[in-house]
Amino acid sequence: MTGRARVPAPPTGDGPSTGRASVPGAAPPPARGAARAAVPGAAVPGAAVPVARAAVPAPGGAAVPVARASARVGGPPADVPPDAGAGRPSPGARAKRRRRRNVIIASIAAFIMLTGIGLVTGTYYFDRVELPDDLTLEQSTSIYYADGPLMARIGSKNRTVVTFDDIPLHVQHTISQQYARKWAELEGVTYGRKVREAVIALKLNKQYSKEQIMTMYLNIIYFGRGAHGIQAASYAYFNKSVKDLTVAEGVVLAGVIKNPSGDNDKGSPADPTVDPVKAEARFDYIRKQMVALKFVSEAEAKEKLTMPTTVITQAQTRANNAVANTALDKPEGLVVHHVLEEVAALTDPRTGALRYEDVDPQGKKNFDKVRDGGLKIISTVDSRIQQVAVQEASASSKDSNMYGQKPNLQAALVAVEPGTGAVKAYYGGDKGSGNDYAGYHVDPVLGNGQPSCCGGHPPGSTFKVYTLATALMAGYSIDSFWNGVPQDFPGRTAAQKNQIKNATEGRIPDCKSGSGTWCTLQEITVQSLNVPFYAITLELGADRVIDTARAAGITSMWATVEGEPLPVRKDLTKLSGKDVAPKFFGNEVGFGQYPITVLDHAGGMATFAARGVAVKTHFLKEVWEKEQRTFAEVLKPQRIPGFNEGMADDLTAVLQGVPEKYRLKAAHGYPLAGKTGTWQLGNTTSQGNAHAWMGGYVPHDKAKNSPGLAAAVWVGNKGDEVAIKDKENENIIGGKLPGPIWRDFLDGALTKVKMPKVSFRPSAGVGSKDVGTGVSPGPSAPVQNPTPGPNPSPGQSQPGQSPSPKTSPSPSRRN
Repeated sequence: MTGRARVPAPPTGDGPSTGRASVPGAAPPPARGAARAAVPGAAVPGAAVPVARAAVPAPGGAAVPVARASARVGGPPADVPPDAGAGRPSPGARAKRRRRRNVIIASIAAFIMLTGIGLVTGTYYFDRVELPDDLTLEQSTSIYYADGPLMARIGSKNRTVVTFDDIPLHVQHTISQQYARKWAELEGVTYGRKVREAVIALKLNKQYSKEQIMTMYLNIIYFGRGAHGIQAASYAYFNKSVKDLTVAEGVVLAGVIKNPSGDNDKGSPADPTVDPVKAEARFDYIRKQMVALKFVSEAEAKEKLTMPTTVITQAQTRANNAVANTALDKPEGLVVHHVLEEVAALTDPRTGALRYEDVDPQGKKNFDKVRDGGLKIISTVDSRIQQVAVQEASASSKDSNMYGQKPNLQAALVAVEPGTGAVKAYYGGDKGSGNDYAGYHVDPVLGNGQPSCCGGHPPGSTFKVYTLATALMAGYSIDSFWNGVPQDFPGRTAAQKNQIKNATEGRIPDCKSGSGTWCTLQEITVQSLNVPFYAITLELGADRVIDTARAAGITSMWATVEGEPLPVRKDLTKLSGKDVAPKFFGNEVGFGQYPITVLDHAGGMATFAARGVAVKTHFLKEVWEKEQRTFAEVLKPQRIPGFNEGMADDLTAVLQGVPEKYRLKAAHGYPLAGKTGTWQLGNTTSQGNAHAWMGGYVPHDKAKNSPGLAAAVWVGNKGDEVAIKDKENENIIGGKLPGPIWRDFLDGALTKVKMPKVSFRPSAGVGSKDVGTGVSPGPSAPVQNPTPGPNPSPGQSQPGQSPSPKTSPSPSRRN
């Protein structure tokens, strides 16, 4: 069988990938002058134009016509000081007069058309000019870490729509421009356009409130620096939300509207980082107009309205945008795919239909409502823990144990919070557009809805935690005795050359009894002996082991199916143990032959950290639309059936011995419990190993405000399977490379978030010692006869039953 568990997925390498999280760049800025007031006379500096008087409240409660304010705030061109041109009219002044005359003519024309003369024609024209049917603005959707920072931004435009109440009153007063021209979307300066704009303005006032008009305008206008709308502009120029803008900062944004891109797209001349002199002139002009319009008093203007020093540079803006947009081509891009998969799966509680699914005119389904809907999505991932995960697992990090290792090696790491199932860190590769080595996702928002590649790996002996839990539920004590030496089983004999062997082939197990035939359940777990775990699975049934894993959090397992070139994923959320065993999975499941994901395994470890209480592993915490929370995670804790807290404490007591064996001690004193695992290359151990794992957790104690953390680490091949060797050319095993990565991650992450240190509970000593396959080395210790424990259910595998013919002693070389 193959151990890679490839599934239909995007191609690897540097070429295009169907799973690529591509984000269209910001739309080009409007043509110069496109931000001028959109009603007759709006282009005339200082002129008061009564058309479309969308008034906004002024200080003291007085209503201030928006059109008048916008016309005056429009002011002189950015390259002409307000007091220039005294004396004989300059060519510019004469041009202004001509424009003013044209505006007057256009206004009269509009008046004539819409009243008195030509009443029928005017009415017909008024009725023909329509407002856009769809007032929805494309805006970027933002994805955040659980602790606040922005993780990524997706969508075709850098715009975040805000409500009227989100925009401070002083910003509304300062940027009181007309909205009509933006909808007219006309470039000429013809009278027809002026009439059209006048009609649109009249209709706007008739159909919408003044607050709605102001809000729509401030959300649609282009401010330069790739920022559409006031919220995006606030971040582009000041790296803060619009609600936190000062009056002076609002003045700067008002100044850039007239010419947001500047000459040759170098930036607005009203931007103090582009042209300080022209920006100061523009700022001073707007300040005087605000005083004249009584938005502020003369004293307030002198005190508060000085050019702010908080404007960030264009380079800083680009860097901030790069953090959000290029996150999709960083490790966090894989997190984005998993988050979007969960968002796309959300349903409407009233109808049961997918909440964000839409259909285009050609009948093709899409999730554009997610990509361009301006959603605020909060993930479960913690930015601090994620940083440590990348630091410890990525070969490009100098702090990682992977740094300097052979280029064929790849690591994956996932951390899950016990008791909540929240994914706190996820590293499945260095690029969101590449293979996902940690999990399995189907992202219909940024991907093509096809399964991702490369997340399934044989877990080896790390899977024995589920077999151990099954044994504890069957009444076996961790002090029961088991035969740990190679031996024949039905269908698996030395004569058939498929005898079950331990990973330490040729070595006698080192048990306290002095004999490899008399080892406790605790010892065979710490020493990772395959033989007794096969015997346990044979006694209890592969289906019961699988059901324990399912209940703990394993959702997928890959099987070798005759006629299929690649392993086939079996969805364990829909299939029970009896559905898949022994048909697809034999007793080898007891020591981890069949591929699972690092994500699922981390979730399973989190279940044992929470003393047997499982919560579905997930990436999505909240979804917000238009300042309203439309989704919040719902936790449904469920104990593994038949697995009580005493059994969990015994299991943890056993797993504490594994880090001790490999001398994996946390530098900051956090107690560790875990399990190593290795899966060989080919059919014999002489060929080396192909997969190595370490999984486990620290204590979980909600009463002491210490939720703890569970993590799983895998190290294997990026491509075709070859023997995995470290930079010293030594075979890699679970405790050697994955183990240090796992230890350093847990210690670093817990230290970074200042997790309180708590202790594991002591062993409870549940179960019977009078079970097991152990053979006593002498008369002082009574020989224990193999017993099957509680009566198995109908159809359960019994001692003497042959394993499924579909199974093999080890995975075959994959394609």
